[in-house]
Amino acid sequence: MSQLLFNITLIISFLFAASIVREQIIYRVEGINRYKMYRLIYYGCSYGLLGSILMIYTIKIDSTIILDLRFLAVTIVCLYAGMVPAIIAACIIGIMRLLLFGITASGIIGAATIMVMALLSGWTVRLPYRPFIRFQLMNSISLLCVFFSLSFLFKDIMYAATIIIYLLPASFIGGCLVYLVGRYIYVSRVTTSQHKKLSKMFSVMVQNAKTGTMIETPEREVAVINQTFCDMFDIPGPPNQYVGLKSNQLFLSHAPMLKDPARFLKTVESTVYSKESIIDEEITFINGKIYARDYIPIYEGHVYIGHYWEYRDITEKKKAECDLRKANKKLEMLSIKEGLTGLNNRRSLDKQLEIEWEYALKEKEPLSFLLFDIDYFKAYNAIPMAIFKETNA
Repeated sequence: MSQLLFNITLIISFLFAASIVREQIIYRVEGINRYKMYRLIYYGCSYGLLGSILMIYTIKIDSTIILDLRFLAVTIVCLYAGMVPAIIAACIIGIMRLLLFGITASGIIGAATIMVMALLSGWTVRLPYRPFIRFQLMNSISLLCVFFSLSFLFKDIMYAATIIIYLLPASFIGGCLVYLVGRYIYVSRVTTSQHKKLSKMFSVMVQNAKTGTMIETPEREVAVINQTFCDMFDIPGPPNQYVGLKSNQLFLSHAPMLKDPARFLKTVESTVYSKESIIDEEITFINGKIYARDYIPIYEGHVYIGHYWEYRDITEKKKAECDLRKANKKLEMLSIKEGLTGLNNRRSLDKQLEIEWEYALKEKEPLSFLLFDIDYFKAYNAIPMAIFKETNA
């Protein structure tokens, strides 16, 4: 039993070692990282090596029969990498079985048995069950394969059953431990990989954004800052060199760029203190640039974890709005003037009369106005037309 427990410890240690090697060395090799087939071959060879090592630290039943947990190497790689790596691992284990213990009937049967285990595990792993159930099914099928091979070799079913009973507790307990450790490593690797991908995508998105972006920690240290932000505040050098610095130091050193630096710094501090979102707050620089500032406090659940600042250049937008207001004002003035005399027209009268009427009602005052009728005004209207015709002639 101590040898079987040593086998379990060896498998668990191998899983952690393989995870470290994969993260630190293998995944940095471009070919293995890019092509799936290379990864499958790597997994198959790795767990084939594990199965071969388990055969070295094995229990000898007699001069030709050995007992170990090499099949767990096949089932664990099949569960997390698929049938192809499991078959590769089984081939390596079978060849090493013959090389280490000779080409005998028991060796050939052992090599064939591990191949059958790999094929059956590859079929089992496709079943629509939870990973733990599939792993235990593969474990049970492997024990059945061992039982049939022992029965064939010894020609004694009871003796084979005795060996399996001896192997069963270590196989089940070891299988559970190996599964839990493997699951932990697998989930951690997937989570870490997803986190790295999302972090890289977010970093690329922020660095290429046309808006000035800065993210601070709760302690007001710069966590993320992009080049656009540095350009807006005339901060020299690459933005990454400011990560870890206090953000208020950046603002203090470049506050003179602002039209009202004291108000700007006071607003930043009060905003951070209140932790309330602000959208489209206008900031004016002495160079005439106008920026819209957004502030969003960052929470993870109910835990406050940082500040998000975003600055957008709205100078052209504000200029366009100003031009539009002037054009509308001019159009409004044209709409209430009489073209010939330049006096206010009937539209102006109606508008002003409405204002005066509301005022009179509010103040309870009388309202009066005079109406003049200018006789023969059409004669005056005709003079410009006569001049226009004479000029064209």
